Amino acid sequence: MLDWALAETLVALGHIPAGVVAASDWSRFVVDPPLPEPVADLGLQQELNFELIASMRPDLILISPFLERLEPQLKRIAPTRNLSVYDPGEAVLARRIQIVKELAALVGATARAQTWLAQVEAELQRGSERLARLQKRPVVMASFVDNRHVRVYGGNSLYAEVLTRLGLRNGWTHEVGYFGFSTVGIERLARLGDIEFIAVEPVPVDIARALGQSPLWQQLPFVQRKQHGTIAPVFMYGGIPSARRMASLLTPYLESRWT
Repeated sequence: MLDWALAETLVALGHIPAGVVAASDWSRFVVDPPLPEPVADLGLQQELNFELIASMRPDLILISPFLERLEPQLKRIAPTRNLSVYDPGEAVLARRIQIVKELAALVGATARAQTWLAQVEAELQRGSERLARLQKRPVVMASFVDNRHVRVYGGNSLYAEVLTRLGLRNGWTHEVGYFGFSTVGIERLARLGDIEFIAVEPVPVDIARALGQSPLWQQLPFVQRKQHGTIAPVFMYGGIPSARRMASLLTPYLESRWT
């Protein structure tokens, strides 16, 4: 498996891949579902361990467009399948649901996928109902690049789609790139009005320390109103498992903030 969104989907369906790219970083960025111990680490995307992949004699290698340049080499080892959770012409969650169905068909888990998708849909609906009872404000999802810049999410990002699905309004309405985020200076955040600012971990210790000493950060309206915080990591390029994880983290977090 050379794509985490595909890998996390298969793991959620109970079908464990033999190997995953950058498996050693999984617990920092994907977290849930956990990656079982026997899964081999195939190396970084920039430095794939082709010898290890060949030695495993895979039946199929799943890749995404990020690595299609390597497809000729990989095809010498095993057949490949190129799948992407991104499609500009399709709604974010709808595309990821389609990927679940395609992967389930590949591994003979169609019935399990249907049951699992129904469970996810029910959880999202319950989250939306819980948050509907609260006095809400627009939410801005971000991740820190350094103590002066953040990625803010909108458009076709997974984060923005989950906000919508939970009945929340995204406080970032400006243009974003292909993957649904823009990198901006934190001074831009001062223009967003009455928002709830949520940073997705990890926030490195040195950045957190620098923010605590930054007059610019301390003067931002949502900081002065104490309308900011963090949630645990959610893989921003992920599939339905990441969407499910984000909803499960956001719902209790916002209940604790807004109740």
